[in-house]
Amino acid sequence: MAIISRNIATTGVYEVSRFPGYPVQEFICSLFYNGTAWRLNLLTAIISTIGILFFALTLKTWKFKYVFLASAALAFVPIIYINSTTTIDYVWALSFMLISLYCVARYNAILAGIFLGIAIGCRITSGAMLIPFAVMILQTGERQENIIRLLKFVLTTLVVGVLLYIPIFSRYGSQFFMYYDLPYPSISKVLYKFFIETWGLVGLAALFISVAVFFLPHGVTARKYLFPRSINEKYVVAWLIAIDLYIIAFLKLPMESGYLIPIIPFVILIFGKYLYSNAFSFLAIMLILSSFFFNISPVEREDAATASSLSFTFNQGEEKLSVDVLDGPMMSYESRRTNGMKFTTDLLQSFDTIRRKSLLVCGRWYNQLHLQRKSISEMDIQIRDYIKQDSLLYFVGKGYDIYYLPKQDYYNRLMRDVDINLFGAKNYIR
Repeated sequence: MAIISRNIATTGVYEVSRFPGYPVQEFICSLFYNGTAWRLNLLTAIISTIGILFFALTLKTWKFKYVFLASAALAFVPIIYINSTTTIDYVWALSFMLISLYCVARYNAILAGIFLGIAIGCRITSGAMLIPFAVMILQTGERQENIIRLLKFVLTTLVVGVLLYIPIFSRYGSQFFMYYDLPYPSISKVLYKFFIETWGLVGLAALFISVAVFFLPHGVTARKYLFPRSINEKYVVAWLIAIDLYIIAFLKLPMESGYLIPIIPFVILIFGKYLYSNAFSFLAIMLILSSFFFNISPVEREDAATASSLSFTFNQGEEKLSVDVLDGPMMSYESRRTNGMKFTTDLLQSFDTIRRKSLLVCGRWYNQLHLQRKSISEMDIQIRDYIKQDSLLYFVGKGYDIYYLPKQDYYNRLMRDVDINLFGAKNYIR
């Protein structure tokens, strides 16, 4: 996103950061790009704060009793809290989705459609919210009014969403509507992303305890519920539909835990509907704490988090993991970010020592190296993320030495079906 923002800002020509395109964020970020990272990070922080505000306004509209507590819980769930200052699109789409939800709660069909259309322009999968929002915007005993309201909502959403993707279609044609065919990860990684990376260890424990509370006998404690009776099964069905749609989409291609971000407000709403006051307060407080205590993260990687004094490691299959009690997901992410920047800075400095024409396959480090470099074209080394066989043969034929960053020979084989070791490639880091 940062690279594309720079390109659009300097050339005035639109291009996608990756397919199928994220035009709203790409255009807005290009207006604020000036080479300093904090501007784009602050922009995401502002957008995410607005989204949380509208979630609170929705709860207030529905007369929920613990508005601040529920909104804070949403803000501090690790996957949202961490991504609320990054330049990826997850929280942008969520924020406009939550503004649309507020308009749905107010039965304003046109505004709800406009903001859901903008959410689609941030992330095309936001279109899945058409179904649950359409259920919620219906009112009892108003058949004709419901039909008109539903048509306004659906048509406005589709029109706004389509208009925002016209620049992409005009440049790339129908091929923009695609996704990257990546290898399916192992079951252990899918479960890690689905549970721990999304909710954190503390939050995950709180969710399991809260589910158990559902089955406690009614006479165990006085139960003071938090939603009025008017928030009935119609809303619950819509919330469950939203959760199911995004879980199915995640399981189809579970590459990032961020794909699950849209389900989080609806999970909180479900618990808000069925937990009594004390139980919900416990859940919300634990979700808030989940970003700050206990974390599990990989150890053997170049940007591994620096462990605190209260941590230990264990082996899970072929991977070594660290359990850190003092540093939660947020501190771990910050440590990884710092260590990753140091790794790429050291790499760029090492390029000055190269005196032969060389190609470096960087994999996931490519974007960061590309953004931090000053003028790598004047150096003797060329960088690529992944490389196909015909391009590799070109560099080999030109006498280039072929290198790769740790494990990127493996990922190039997965991504491009080319084993670069067969062409004499060597690990750049000895």
